[in-house]
Amino acid sequence: MRLETVHPREISASDAALWRAHQTADPALQSPYLTPDWAQLIGSVRDDARVCVIQDGAGFFGAQRLSRFAAMGMGAPISDYQGIVGLADLPVNGGDICRALKVGRIDLTHAPAGQTMLKGAVAGQEGSWIANVAGGRDLYEAALKERRGEFVRQTDKKRRKLEREHGHIEFRAQSAERADFETLLTWKNAQLKRSGQPEIWAAPWIAQTLNGCFETRGTQFGGALFTMSIKDKLAAGAFCLRSPKVLHFWVVAHDNAYDSYSPGVQLARWIAGWAGEQGIHELDFGPGDYQYKRQLSTGQRMLERGVVAGNSWSATVRRAENAVRARIEKLPQPRLAELPGKAMRRIDLMRALHA
Repeated sequence: MRLETVHPREISASDAALWRAHQTADPALQSPYLTPDWAQLIGSVRDDARVCVIQDGAGFFGAQRLSRFAAMGMGAPISDYQGIVGLADLPVNGGDICRALKVGRIDLTHAPAGQTMLKGAVAGQEGSWIANVAGGRDLYEAALKERRGEFVRQTDKKRRKLEREHGHIEFRAQSAERADFETLLTWKNAQLKRSGQPEIWAAPWIAQTLNGCFETRGTQFGGALFTMSIKDKLAAGAFCLRSPKVLHFWVVAHDNAYDSYSPGVQLARWIAGWAGEQGIHELDFGPGDYQYKRQLSTGQRMLERGVVAGNSWSATVRRAENAVRARIEKLPQPRLAELPGKAMRRIDLMRALHA
């Protein structure tokens, strides 16, 4: 298998075109996180970003080389999709990829199900919540009422009450208001701090990535800020990434003063309709078992996690960690069962933030 490893800034125009053609051919690979544009953006803020060009463009795989021991998927921990974009059933040897990157192993957390690179090495899976909006706003809303009638009634009731008690509601798509963007990030970091989680959006390379996405507003790739305001005051915001056919929720938060009206849900529902009117095929809410995602989605796309490796002691250690996690997750006590996953995610988060 021929492999060439380059920094994302060295991706040629012809390779980028091939990359996009592979995405167009497979709906499961059309996420903005799997575009060459995302790889190039991450490359602009991380010197350790690398792209493996497989078989002269038959496939492309992006990663971050954290050390000689391990790499992670391109953009981890803030990317909800990682993996190879290429021809269907492209035979890929994980050991060859690791040698090309000069690492002992590659930790993948959100690879579209069925990637040959993870064949026999899948340690678990999680669904990304998807809303099919290809038929437009009216069709999506009609289907939503049929599936989630009570949810629609309650959401509509809260919206009427919000407008009656606080004033006119205004939704805005693809806003360029920097102040609203900064307020959204402030809300999100405060939310993370209250829950005892690392303030990931304040990490320097992640802040630069967010800013780069905000400044990039194209239909092929870019950031898209959506806002919900009441009397010109921001009540909720959602910062998304988009590719030609996919809009992916990324950073969502709201003013806690409006908690009882579910402003984030109001905004998300409006965005789904907007996306359908713009020719976007799906709204991807990402993984995570949140109620609003289940209510607004039409289905899930399965994502897999696992270790890509040849023979290395670092891979052996990671596989052992995954095996322990798998055993504990089968225990009947839910709180105990979720502890290993939380611990591993936190460790991976800290590795990526401080690399």
